[in-house]
Amino acid sequence: MTPLPLGELRLNWGSHFSALWWLGLLYRRPARFHEALKALDRWPARAAGLRLYLHAAGWVLLASVLGRLLLYGALGLPTRVPGATAAEVLALQGASIAYGIAGGIGLGILFGSGYGIAVGIAVGITVGIAGGMALGIAGGIGIGIAYGVASGIAFGIAVGVAVGIADEIIAGITGGIASGTGDGIVGGIVVGILGGITVGIAGGILLGIAVAVAWGIGLFRTYYLVLHLPMVWPRPRAAWYWLHPVAWDDVCLAPFPGLYRLLVAYAEAHPAAGEAEIRRLIDEYPSQRGSALRAQTILRVRESAQVARLSDLPAIVALFPEVEWGYLGQTHHLREMVAEIARLQTRLDTLPRPFFREPVARALVGEVRGFEAQVAGLYEPLASEFRAAAANWLKIAEGQLKEAQAVLAKRRAPTVFGTDRPVDPTQEAFVERGEVAGELERQIMLGSGCPGILLYGRRRMGKTTLLVNLPTFLPDSVRLARISLQEPKAFESLASLVGRVAQECHGVLAGADAGLAAPVDLAGLFDWLAGVDEALARRSERLVLALDEYEQIDAKIGEGVFTLDLLATLRESMQRHRRVTWVLAGSHHVADLGHAPWPSFLVSVCTVEVPPLAPEETRLLLTDPLRYSPLWKRDDPRRPRFDPGFWGPGGIERIHAEADGWPRLVQLIAETAVDLVNDSALAGVDGALMDRALDRAVVRGDNVLRLLVQSESTLRGEWEYLVGFRRSETQAPPIEEALCTSLCRRLLVADEGGQWRLRVPLMQRWLRKR
Repeated sequence: MTPLPLGELRLNWGSHFSALWWLGLLYRRPARFHEALKALDRWPARAAGLRLYLHAAGWVLLASVLGRLLLYGALGLPTRVPGATAAEVLALQGASIAYGIAGGIGLGILFGSGYGIAVGIAVGITVGIAGGMALGIAGGIGIGIAYGVASGIAFGIAVGVAVGIADEIIAGITGGIASGTGDGIVGGIVVGILGGITVGIAGGILLGIAVAVAWGIGLFRTYYLVLHLPMVWPRPRAAWYWLHPVAWDDVCLAPFPGLYRLLVAYAEAHPAAGEAEIRRLIDEYPSQRGSALRAQTILRVRESAQVARLSDLPAIVALFPEVEWGYLGQTHHLREMVAEIARLQTRLDTLPRPFFREPVARALVGEVRGFEAQVAGLYEPLASEFRAAAANWLKIAEGQLKEAQAVLAKRRAPTVFGTDRPVDPTQEAFVERGEVAGELERQIMLGSGCPGILLYGRRRMGKTTLLVNLPTFLPDSVRLARISLQEPKAFESLASLVGRVAQECHGVLAGADAGLAAPVDLAGLFDWLAGVDEALARRSERLVLALDEYEQIDAKIGEGVFTLDLLATLRESMQRHRRVTWVLAGSHHVADLGHAPWPSFLVSVCTVEVPPLAPEETRLLLTDPLRYSPLWKRDDPRRPRFDPGFWGPGGIERIHAEADGWPRLVQLIAETAVDLVNDSALAGVDGALMDRALDRAVVRGDNVLRLLVQSESTLRGEWEYLVGFRRSETQAPPIEEALCTSLCRRLLVADEGGQWRLRVPLMQRWLRKR
């Protein structure tokens, strides 16, 4: 209900229920009643108190009548007290009511402050009711003890209300006593003293004991135990919590035994409401704070028992209060033990390899077991609750240990994929580029001699691997000398290049250059090659002289290190030396080179392009990666292979599509997927692991992807156009023809209904994530 404000109460039926509500608030929430009363001036506050008294008077009288009917009628207790006349009994009953109501409330209204009215009402009502009932009971068991017990209970209740009021009330009481204008509490105390003296004369020592017991019961409101005990024993009843006195009465001075059990049950049934109630008791209810702290501690421990990762434990244990005594005094030691468990878990989480994970997982299991043994010596509730939590932690730790052991025990997939160096077929995944290798072999073995080959392909397309392994596809009579023009000795000067070519050829010619003077310039190199060509003709042999990264020649011509004479010498050698085949390998088309007229010097050169892997080549690479290794015979069943099912349903096709057959990217995805399988308990790749492998591949392959997509975007607006694929799957082609040519030549885009998209999905994933 919504009661009328305290100052608006009147002596009518419309105000009656509001008056009863305010009286109930006075009893259970005296601080709130005090705030409402404090808002009124002195005389309106006294008037409000008088009206509350008059509204309560009828109920006091009714309770007295019903109590007498119950005692004297239904229970048949005698109305006469031995040694006392009926007039004396009635006089004592009247005295009880007079002391309780007239003394407690009257003095509060007439002489007390606004605060005193509140206490006076409490004293008057409780002492009045209890005093009347006491005299009724006195007829059966003796007026001294009964009246003392009842009066003591009533007075204790009144004092309990007073104690619950804010410190300002106490100060008001003290001031009232000192000034002689006593308030309601003074009236209540006077009533208690007068009643105690009067009845003490009649009852003696027994009465004094009874009054003391009753005082304690009333002051600490221990009569609430009748409500409390069924709520916590034999089991806590969370649904009943709203009926418990601490939920609606702020002045329960005595701690309730086992209240924490009810609070825990209530919080587990209603987490938000339960946590809020526990915080309220800790902050605002000193007498129940111990139970609330115990309940909060138990809930925190049980929360820690449910963590998915043991590294989260310190954050939970950090919420425990820390004091110098009792079980909470042990929280510092607990934090240290839990921190060690979390440290091991964090370390375990950062180790990707099972070989390293297993010993750390074993140490974590030992640490949790040690914790479980140590907490047994702690105070309750920490001992029992943390032992139960440790049992759950042990399951997590043992599960991680078993997982690491299972991964170590299983047959690991061979790690033969992924390298940024030229592939070594003896021990690394390699696929024979049959079409390209066949074209190279045909050109080199031309009967009339090959005029030269331009081996063109995008970076990381496998050109260098082809060159290094070219002897595998050629007859034994063909010698291969390969010089990388990124070697410092090959580009420091023209003389150093000449010397490096002669040095590399000498190592493979097997004496065909015997007796020839080592060249030191272009003329000497030309003459030296002429002598080698004659010797090779006599021995029916050929020499393939491959210059890898030939773009460096153009760059050095631009820097002035080399001259156009070098290109003229190469052209003339290609025409004259028929047993020597020059191969210029690089990732730039001659049209992209701007420091020399390359087409005029290479007019007779045959271009062989290295394309992406075909789907069947990707399948062969992923299922039989060591097919060309000489370590096993071609049909040896022991040669490491991958069953197509290892890559999951459609896995090979997906890898090929994500990399668009780009050899290095195919190997990158395969390498990452194999590592993830080996570091897990899985026997092969599934959809979820493939997604993880692709996300990890763009991190592991960041350098190569940055090289292919960003570093080679040298034209104005080229990189900006590619960045647009972060937000859109397709874009309109660039307006500038130069951009269109460059992007197409770099194999970065594909036409899709007049719109362009990135050909390689892994590149788009990199753009969006990196």
